[in-house]
Amino acid sequence: MIEKKVHLTEDILKGVSYRAKQEDVDESTAIRQFIRLGVMWYVVELYKRGKITLGEAAELSGVSLRRMLDILAEHGVKGNVKMKQQIRALDYIRGFKED
Repeated sequence: MIEKKVHLTEDILKGVSYRAKQEDVDESTAIRQFIRLGVMWYVVELYKRGKITLGEAAELSGVSLRRMLDILAEHGVKGNVKMKQQIRALDYIRGFKED
């Protein structure tokens, strides 16, 4: 694990302390949980706006493609693959079956 020094404001520390107590974890763990949630939110937003692919979203989040699909669904985000891309993919697969 890599250590980084971060300065936190009082309001953020209140949230960290509250989560630490509620989840029965130490404050370092609570901070890591909040950072993970923030990264996940950011990745979901990028994907929703079409700025990154599903693979990139999964990689940035540190989860599998299947889990990333579940996370996106939990946030009400539909896939950003266009119909034209789906048709092209199906045509590509059909090309292998005909050989």
